[in-house]
This record gives sequence, structure tokens and C-alpha cells, in this order.
Amino acid sequence: MAISRIDILIERFRNGSIGEEEHAELLHLLSMEEHAAIARKFFREVMDQQPANASFFNTGESNLLFGSVQQKIQERKPVLRRLPWLKWTAAAAAACLLVIAGYQYFNKTGNGSKETELAAQQTVKPDFLPGKKNKAVLILADNSQIVLDSTNAGILGKQGSSMIRKAENGEIIYETGMDPNQSSGPVYNILEIPVGGEYSLVLSDGSKVWLNAASRLKFPVKFTGDSREVEVSGEAYFEIAKNKSKPFRVRFNNSTVEVLGTHFNVSAYENDHVQAVTLLEGSVKVLNPLSQVMIKPGEQARLSTSSTISVKQVDAEEAVAWKNGYFSFADEDIKSIMKKLARWYGFSAEYHGNVDGERFGGMISRFKNISEVLSMFERTGTIQFKLIQGDASGKGRKIIITK
Repeated sequence: MAISRIDILIERFRNGSIGEEEHAELLHLLSMEEHAAIARKFFREVMDQQPANASFFNTGESNLLFGSVQQKIQERKPVLRRLPWLKWTAAAAAACLLVIAGYQYFNKTGNGSKETELAAQQTVKPDFLPGKKNKAVLILADNSQIVLDSTNAGILGKQGSSMIRKAENGEIIYETGMDPNQSSGPVYNILEIPVGGEYSLVLSDGSKVWLNAASRLKFPVKFTGDSREVEVSGEAYFEIAKNKSKPFRVRFNNSTVEVLGTHFNVSAYENDHVQAVTLLEGSVKVLNPLSQVMIKPGEQARLSTSSTISVKQVDAEEAVAWKNGYFSFADEDIKSIMKKLARWYGFSAEYHGNVDGERFGGMISRFKNISEVLSMFERTGTIQFKLIQGDASGKGRKIIITK
């Protein structure tokens, strides 16, 4: 199979043999729509290999630097043009390439100082970094706490007859053994996920739980008796180990989900008007003091503040997009969207004008900076955002939403 020109240039970029004009040609080829998939892959590769001490630029700075490189190279060979990569953040790609390869040109010519100084003078707009995985606090039965994101893998301790182990991937696993001195009563632990965090754990029966930001799970270190029960606030996705003799119950806000073995998501944030149980596999019963329903895969039980339960068909994968690293919005109002973003990025929201009728749909990675997420909504032309950075700890961080 013939090797294409872009493949040859990428290989020369990798081994450091690419020349100035070839570098310009590579940028030109990567900007073409037909090379979008190659460009995305190449961009990720470059970012993964970027030196720890490399400089980063905001959108304005990278465009300014890119333009200066373009002008200088075009004086020799007019092949370069501004990158139209807005679909996957052109400025970031341009900045990335400049950091690793563009400065080589500046260093050779000695003419980059003025452009670099001008770039440094650009005003850096506020931006919020995303949350991160494996960020949580484990509260033991004696109220002592283990900050899990600063704890190494290995045995963390023992609770009752269960050993607590942190796996290499950060997951917490409860392994049950025999303890003749264990008291008859259950021993409870609590896993708390702060704003901007998420975590997963394996319970003593082998059931697995993923917890979203600003969530809390209370659970026994070992299930005893004829049922398995946990309490959750916030949002959690469950994959329940099958045990016909011991039903599994999830309690939240005066309601209960009862299962034998199944996969489902519970969204039960106290400041949400509607709480929801979404089923992906098996069957579950959702009940409260006033009513109860059975739901099937692809259905969602919705519990209102009046304790009524309704059932609707949904795309179940959208409900668990957060677990897979995405925000997914389906005709969702802006205030509901901002609540979800606030739990992940850590900010308060302030509304100017009547935004109640603004609804949006779409999907974007949870690991983008907030500016990239908000730009998706701003492109509709119906809403604008202003970011207030706050102090170094994040206190006072705010987003003003204006129609």
C-alpha cells in the first residue's frame, strides 16, 4: 500500500527530521477536512508527548503566534493558511504544534521574541478545569477518614471482617473474610464524593457502584441478614451481583429501588426537582410510601417532589453518559444543565434575564475545560456566559448566564 504524503511528514515530525517548509506543509494538510481523523489522532499523540515544562497558550495567544509563524514561512513558500478546525478546537492544535515544533523555527531565526512578547500581553480569559476521577473520601465506622486520591494502592485497613483494598486503577474493593470476634450488628462505611470528583467501589457481595460528583453512599462492609441495603444521595450507577435469596435495595430520599441482579442508574440530588431511576438491564421495582412501579430496560421512573412516580421511555445510555466520561443533554433546560456542570467544575450560577425557555441538546467530553463546553451553547446565538475566576482555592468562582 502506498504511503501518503501526510504519513511521510508525520513520521518526519516524530523523528525530528522535518524541515521548516515541510512543517508548514504538514499544518496545511492537517487542516483539510479529508484529514480530520488523522489530525485528531496526531493532535492527541503530540499532546501526550508534550514536555512537562512546555508553554501553553489561550485561544488568542495561539492564534497570534500561529499567525506570526505563518507570515514568516509564507515569505519563503506560500503554502500555509489559518486552520479552520473549530470543530475540534483549532487553537489548541495550533498551540500544541507551535510548542513542540514552532519554537524550533523561532530559535533558528532569532526573530520570535517580539511576537512572543506580544502574545504574552494578551489578556488571559478565566477558565475552569474539569473535575477528575478517583477523588473521594472514605469515612470509616469510627469516623476516621481516608482521602483516597492521595492514598497509594494496597490494603487500606480492616472493617469488621472485611479487608479494604485500593486497586492500581484506584477502585476500592471490600473483601470479606471470617472473623469469629465480629459483633452481630452491621458495620457501616461512607464514601463521599466532593464537587469535581467521581469514584467506584466493589461491595462485599461483588456488586459494583460508580458515584458521580457531589454524591454519597452509605453501605455495610459486609451484608448480613436476608437483604442487602445501601443509602445513596446524589447520583450512582449500580451493577448488582445476582443473589435470589438476598434482594438488593437502594434507599434515597424516602424512596427505594429493589432488585435481585441488574444494572441501573439513580439520580437523587436533593436540589433537583425530579429524581430518576433508569434501567439498563434486568428489572427493578421503584417504590415510595404512596406508590410503586416496575420498570424495564430503556425505561425511567421519575419521582417528583409530590412523591408521584411516572414512567417514560428514554435512551438509557444517555443517563449513564457521565460514567463514560461525557455530558449528554437531550432537550434539557439551561438551569438543569448548569447544575450538572456546577457539580463537576465547581462554581455558582447567576442568571440575568429570563432563560427559563432555553433548552439544549448535545454531547461533549466531561474532561474539556468549561470554556469549550459553554461555547457549544453560545454557538446557538441564544445565550452568553461570563466567567468569574474567584481566588486560588476556587472560592467565589461564578458563571453569569445572560440571554
